[in-house]
Amino acid sequence: MHPSKDNPNGYWEDELIVDINEKLLHSLGYHWCSLAWLNLADLKQSKLYEGLRNKAVNYLQKLLAKNTKVSLKDPRMCILLPFWLEVFKELDADIKVVLVKRHAHSIANSLLTRDQFDNEYASQLIYLHWSAVVRFLPKSYSRILINYEEVRSDEVGIRKSLMSFLDVDSSVPKSLFEKKLEHHTTTGNEANASGFAWQQEMLLDFPYANFDEDRIKSLATFYSALNAAYGKRKHRQHVINELKSFADKYKTKKVILYGASELASILIGQLSDAIVLSVDFAASEDHQIARFGKRFHAPHLIQETEHDVIVVAVTGRKDMLVHFLSGYTSQPIVFAEEFLF
Repeated sequence: MHPSKDNPNGYWEDELIVDINEKLLHSLGYHWCSLAWLNLADLKQSKLYEGLRNKAVNYLQKLLAKNTKVSLKDPRMCILLPFWLEVFKELDADIKVVLVKRHAHSIANSLLTRDQFDNEYASQLIYLHWSAVVRFLPKSYSRILINYEEVRSDEVGIRKSLMSFLDVDSSVPKSLFEKKLEHHTTTGNEANASGFAWQQEMLLDFPYANFDEDRIKSLATFYSALNAAYGKRKHRQHVINELKSFADKYKTKKVILYGASELASILIGQLSDAIVLSVDFAASEDHQIARFGKRFHAPHLIQETEHDVIVVAVTGRKDMLVHFLSGYTSQPIVFAEEFLF
């Protein structure tokens, strides 16, 4: 792919591979930036699936006939990994995988600058890409992890590791890393500020973290809503206006906020003076959760706190949460995601 203002040295993606990925996503109603969890059965729903699979197999077979080694790079391959694994099965080739990781918060900042995606949306996009790799990449595939931050400090050492792993020699005599093109860096503390609390392990410890596929699927409504909101030309303003409208209904109420989620961080900004208590299922008497300038306490304190409404900032699992919270209150339980999206 050709260079751009953001990346004057080029992207290095193969244009035909990108075109295959884009056509497969578009045929299912998605884009490169859509929040979607796609397994092989989902991908096979595309009317273009077989044609694109054959096209990919034929193209790679031709490349391998002319070259002893072929490299592919495209972030879309993460969320479309089940498709590409089917393609690779048709090739007489030894597959090796280079996993490149950068601090999630740095990626989110880049997406904010380039695409105007806020931290909420960007964090979910990163989480889905990384979770797909952990879920679908076969353990039989040889792999190496490259940390972007380590390339900055030791490019020569990282290059030697890569050459050894891939069994190649480098003809590039000079350093390729250019600090002037690095627009965003992240400290360890900032890295903790991304995603929901239960997503932290993945965002910090990829690719060695566990993931929760059921929880990912429970966010389907939330993801659909964000996809719709961010599909608008002025998506940021749309979301902000919806949040303000929601908050205006409860600013004169005594609000208990449930859930130390990223959505809670936005609601706190709008309802700070109205919130009399913040609670989270993972909190206990001995362990409070400090996030977004609030301390989230154990849910049993709901019974001891005068309130008019409980605002739930957790997405999905509505029936379970209504049953759980009804054991502590007779007041209305409102789910922010339903009003917003």
